[in-house]
Amino acid sequence: MTNVLRVVGPSGSGKTLLIISLVEALRTRDWRVATVVRREALETVIFDSEVSQQLNAGAASTVIMLANGGRVTLERIMPLPSLSAVIASLDPGIDLLLAEGFEDSGYPAIELLTPTNQSTNTADTDLLAVVSAEEFAGTFSTFGPGETKGLADLIERKILDAEPDVSMEITIDDQPVPAMGFVKDMIAKPILVMVEQLKGVEIPRSIRLNIRRRRDK
Repeated sequence: MTNVLRVVGPSGSGKTLLIISLVEALRTRDWRVATVVRREALETVIFDSEVSQQLNAGAASTVIMLANGGRVTLERIMPLPSLSAVIASLDPGIDLLLAEGFEDSGYPAIELLTPTNQSTNTADTDLLAVVSAEEFAGTFSTFGPGETKGLADLIERKILDAEPDVSMEITIDDQPVPAMGFVKDMIAKPILVMVEQLKGVEIPRSIRLNIRRRRDK
């Protein structure tokens, strides 16, 4: 079954922008991501003239964007279980469906909070993360789509069940020292995550860290 992640929040909070950014971030990590949005949840999205006319005329209730760039419009609103089944049949290779405007419980959700709305409406059992709409809007305007490394990491771990394959070599005073599994988990992975949060740093293939200790005089 297709993994589903809802993006929820008040109208105008930036749900569509967050989805655009997450799609960009996850696709750079080779995940196939589709999106679906209910018509009444559409925010500022650029469509071609044909789709714009359909939406203005009320012909489309649901808009689906597939991972391959294909678009499907439906003239009715469907619950997420039915939609995820339809999308899986259209593209069985899709890893994640990002859904905007759906309140179906039982699916994990990222909720956007605005300065005037600081209370979450998502059940604790479904809430994956809370995002400040103001902070994200500033990040998006400065760095563009894809600058959501922390959320992308969280989605990989919690939704896509993916752990990075990390190797580590330790050399102490020019002598190699074997690194056991728990040492790698305690050192390599936290460092990798912290480095990925640095602005302007892409996903690193390798990191070299030199630590020197001065002798006491």
